[in-house]
Amino acid sequence: MYFKFLILSASFFLFVSCDGFQAVDGIIVDSETHKPITNVQIKEINKFDALGFSDNQGYFQFHEISGLAFGDKEMTLIFSKENYTSDTITFINNESKLIKLERIEEK
Repeated sequence: MYFKFLILSASFFLFVSCDGFQAVDGIIVDSETHKPITNVQIKEINKFDALGFSDNQGYFQFHEISGLAFGDKEMTLIFSKENYTSDTITFINNESKLIKLERIEEK
């Protein structure tokens, strides 16, 4: 009986301690010209530090280990760049998206 309890307890702690792996990627383009936008700042919602920036082709990718193995598999990101409207988009794990940012008209 004790041995079964020990195995069950060890299995439970092993499962709970596993981290969940999240991966998302995409391309950010101008909504009108469809040209890639470089250096778009990308942050995870409710976090202060930027995850990174889009590259010269507007491409970004993030791989993150967080939460539990059976936890939340969504990642909500905020895309922002000067002279463009910011956008907040939720990704499902392993999802790729084309992000279109709208240029702000200068007055």
